[in-house]
Formats: sequence, structure tokens, C-alpha cells
Amino acid sequence: MEKDKFIELLSKRFTKEIAAGESKLLEQAIEDHESYRLLATRLEAYLDKGNNKENNTDKLAKTWQKIAQFEQGELAGRFDYRGTKQALPPTTLFKVAAVLVLAFTAGLFAYQFFSKNDGDRQTLAATQQKVFKVLEDGTSVWLNKKSSISYNKVFGKNRREVYLNGEAYFDVAKNAAVPLIIHVGAIDIEVKGTAFNVNAYPENDSIEVALVRGSISVTDRKNTQNRVVLRPNDKLFFAVKSAQSKAAFEIVRLSQAVLLRDANWMADTLTFSKEKLSELALKLEKRYEVRIEIRSEILKEKRFSGTFTNETIHQALEALKLSYPLTYTVDQRLVTIKD
Repeated sequence: MEKDKFIELLSKRFTKEIAAGESKLLEQAIEDHESYRLLATRLEAYLDKGNNKENNTDKLAKTWQKIAQFEQGELAGRFDYRGTKQALPPTTLFKVAAVLVLAFTAGLFAYQFFSKNDGDRQTLAATQQKVFKVLEDGTSVWLNKKSSISYNKVFGKNRREVYLNGEAYFDVAKNAAVPLIIHVGAIDIEVKGTAFNVNAYPENDSIEVALVRGSISVTDRKNTQNRVVLRPNDKLFFAVKSAQSKAAFEIVRLSQAVLLRDANWMADTLTFSKEKLSELALKLEKRYEVRIEIRSEILKEKRFSGTFTNETIHQALEALKLSYPLTYTVDQRLVTIKD
């Protein structure tokens, strides 16, 4: 679907003027195109928050003002009805004008979104399958189904900025000089090196952040004084519908076992029994998107048994080390194992 047609249908959906057939076309376009899905989600949040009243300048404000004046009868006699043309009923005119305003807003938003996305960001999306990726700085990201992130290019050198739609688990590489900022809904999460889960599907009533280790700060973007710091085993709830209030932040202290249930979705359980390290290494390479070098022929033949679920590559290697006194180093995506 062409971008202009997509914006037209998206505008109709927001004004509830979309036909059933058009709605199916729109949903299919959102499903097939990651950029359209990101745009639809962000525009919906943008309109819900009312940001357009500040950002889309006088053109939108004047248009809405004229619509309101017409409904109140203040514009009577200002229109030229000469000839046989039939005037549109007020309700129809209101709907048409609303569609035009939304189309203008969507078009402007799309222009800003696509131009910024094309020039400065990379995207990663999961549709019907979960996705795992190690970013350039060494941060591991697990994306749940129907979720996506966009992040700045040259990630980690001078900036680490992620926009999340849906649900993701982050195991963030430590870098005190360049904190990682995650924008999700109406909040910003600042991270320097930690692991946590974020559940922020658009249909949810709240954004949920579950901290496994380290610490993170969470800020309400509309009220930057409203900021909290989470400790391990804290779970934060941010009520989307009451995001104007500081009370929208609710923190619950949980046991680690209960907290880790939030990340169960990312568990792609790897079970192995009396398996040679050389064979197990191939599975670990695929699971963690790393390259493993075993610098010992004896080690290659050693056999291991166990199950990995939510473990990071470091935790997995530490678990193997408990069975046999091996040593290892992890340098970006290269893992070296030796006696």
C-alpha cells in the first residue's frame, strides 16, 4: 500500500469513518509493514496525549476553531450558496473537516517519522516469531511477538536511544559514560547496565517494568519531576490513563521467582544431556548470536547436562564452569573458552 493511501485510511480510522473493507486493508498494511505499524502506534499515542495542540501550529488550531464556530452557528451567512449546489449538513461538514485535519496531522507526523527513521534510526521487529538481537554496544534484546524497537545508528559510541512498541527484555551492556534511554509510551527509562523487562503493548491499561538486576530510573515525560528509581525485584506499573498524576507510578516489591515470570515469554528453553561441549557450543552460538572458540581439544570432548531458560551468555558460561573448571572471555560477540 502506498504511503498516502495508508495515511488516508489511518485518518479515517481515528474519526471512525472507515468502512469494513478499508479497515481490513489498513490492518493488513500495518501487519505487513513495520514502518506503518510504528507510525500508527506513535500517532495514536500522540493524538491521545494531545501533543498536537502544541506542535501543529496555527493551521490545526484555526481549522478546529472554524469547525466549532460552525457547529455553534457563528459562521452563518459567511458561505456562498449560490447556484444549485446543495450545502453539506453540519454533521457531515464536521466529519469531513475532522478527517482533513487528521490527514494533515498524520501526513506531517509521517513526514517527520519517516525522514527521521530513514536518516537516523534502524528498526527491529517481531511479527509472529520472537526475535533476539545483540546490538552494536553488546546489549542483548529479546522482542516478544508483535513488538518492535527503533534505535539510533552507530549505537553506543555517543548515544544509546531506543523507542519501544510492545514487549522487550533488555540485558544492557554497561557504559556509565553513555546511558541507554528507552522511550516507551509516556515514560523514559534510563539505564547504565542492567537487565529488565518492559511490557507496553498499546492495548494495555498500563506500562509494566520488571527489574531483574542493577538499577534504572523511570521518568514521566509530561512531568519530569515525577521520577522513580527501581531496585532489583521491583516491578513498576505506570497507568496510561492517569499519566498526568504522580500517583500513576506504582512500585511493587516481588520475590525474584515471581518477578522472573514476566520474562517467561522469552524463554526458548535449551535442554541438553551428556552433550559434548563442541556440539553444545553450536546451539549456544545460535541462541546468543555469538561466535564461540574452544581452544582445547580436551574441552571439546567434555560432556555437559542442564537446562537454560532466561540465562544470559555470562550466566550460561558460569553454569558450565560449575560442572568443569573451564575459563572463558567474552569480547563483544566473540566467546573464547579454554582450560
